[in-house]
Amino acid sequence: MHTLETVPPISAPIRRLLLLRPGREGWGEDPGLPRRRLLGLLAASSTALALSACDVWNLVGRPNDRSPGGSPLSIPALRARNFPPSEIRLHKVAARHDDYTSYVMSYNSDGLHITGMATIPTGRGPFPVVLLNHGYVLPSQYATGVGTRVMADALARRGVVTLATDYRGLGGSQDDSRLNIGARLEFVIDVLNLASASREFPEAQPGRIGIWGHSLGGELAIRAGVVDPRIGPIALWAPLSVWLDDISDYYRVPTSSSSDQLRAALSAGNYLEGLTGPVDIHQGGNDLAVNPAWASKLRLALGEAGVASNLYLYPGVGHLLNASAQTVVRNSAEFLRRNLPTTR
Repeated sequence: MHTLETVPPISAPIRRLLLLRPGREGWGEDPGLPRRRLLGLLAASSTALALSACDVWNLVGRPNDRSPGGSPLSIPALRARNFPPSEIRLHKVAARHDDYTSYVMSYNSDGLHITGMATIPTGRGPFPVVLLNHGYVLPSQYATGVGTRVMADALARRGVVTLATDYRGLGGSQDDSRLNIGARLEFVIDVLNLASASREFPEAQPGRIGIWGHSLGGELAIRAGVVDPRIGPIALWAPLSVWLDDISDYYRVPTSSSSDQLRAALSAGNYLEGLTGPVDIHQGGNDLAVNPAWASKLRLALGEAGVASNLYLYPGVGHLLNASAQTVVRNSAEFLRRNLPTTR
């Protein structure tokens, strides 16, 4: 089933939890980060890397002829490798409520110590699990839990464990790069390693796990889902395109024909048949950080791949979907809960 719904703006007051400023308790992305600022950040990073006359994807894509797809980060290479489970360790309590408790957590991702937030419902488990992927945040402004607390709250109140990775180089996580601009293809490795670790988590119910992502985190959710068939349902808010050519064009990333095959192998959109879905997409019509048309393009491609999907469009709403926050949060949380297995 594939549905498209246009949702009218919500005029009712939004709960205080949803109105907290980004960078603290809100969505976790800067609402004043339109494409022109993203282009400026990219240009500054490109200058630092001396990329202005190069093809960025031939550098960040780590081309390697010995890897499937020509890179260890390609979808074929990620499908071919293993992601052995590690222990998820709970550390200090970050928040305690009647319905749940949130803990700072850590796990191992290819030898790196990665931090994040685990939110566990009150009561007797095991519980269904959803991975939460935050969007782009400047490393200097990021703190553990930013961009995922709202969904963690909504899902925990519905009896779902959520695990939100910080990604490498963010929060308290170790990094394996000297330059951290807050967006890397390697982030999906941290998501996939967390997916494997979640299956050994004592509070986790066995079986399929859900995944949610906003913006960059939405692209990571699809990227992880086409690699690991045990991931799904998938909920997306204002997702970054899952085709690198779209990203190159929209953000003016220096690109040449020399990386055509590499970009194709790195683009999760070319492997959507691997999704076991379903997929729920929410997109604001006045989004200045990503191209709103990407959501419709993804929905059409999902249909061609035989993956069930829903697309909800919010006219006049921006990247953070704040004007329709109550509707978006409720619909996403109920979609994930409804499509997760129940053993209790």
